[in-house]
Amino acid sequence: MSNEYAPHEHAVEHAAHAGDPLSRWVAVFTAILAAISGLLHYEEGVLQTKSLLFKNDAVLLQSKTSDEWNLYQAQSSKGHLMELAAELSGPEKQAYYRDQIAKYEQRKKEIQAKAHDMEKQVEEANLQSERKEHPQHMFGQALALINVAISLAAITSLTSSRKLFVLAGLAGVAGIGVSIVAFLNI
Repeated sequence: MSNEYAPHEHAVEHAAHAGDPLSRWVAVFTAILAAISGLLHYEEGVLQTKSLLFKNDAVLLQSKTSDEWNLYQAQSSKGHLMELAAELSGPEKQAYYRDQIAKYEQRKKEIQAKAHDMEKQVEEANLQSERKEHPQHMFGQALALINVAISLAAITSLTSSRKLFVLAGLAGVAGIGVSIVAFLNI
């Protein structure tokens, strides 16, 4: 294994030993951005998990809602069969079939009410999922800007370009600004 340093490692080490104030600022700046990046990655993960949980709830509820509508359809079919049987049967069976028809109509109303309620729950779960997705995307944008800032800061330590460090600072501030907006939208 060789003890040779990459050119940028030598430049960073030399700047640190030479007491270059720009290198110190770059190091502090990079450390702060790295800490903020860790926090944003965590928050983005939490929001992604919550969004997926709400979406999963919506899918499960939609499946149950479909089952309710299928049950409604079955009750409707049975009611129609009872109507047909009532038409074809003699007067002595009419009362029985009319009772059955009323029973199926009552069940349909109950099932329909439950299915409509479940549809509202699906809608709400989807809405909750979307509410988590928006700030999650913003955290992703903030992280991209902060990563650009860290990369520019690393190049700054190699080139000692103050203009590049200002650009890194602007990207970092933009990333922090976007993350603040994301936190406000949680």
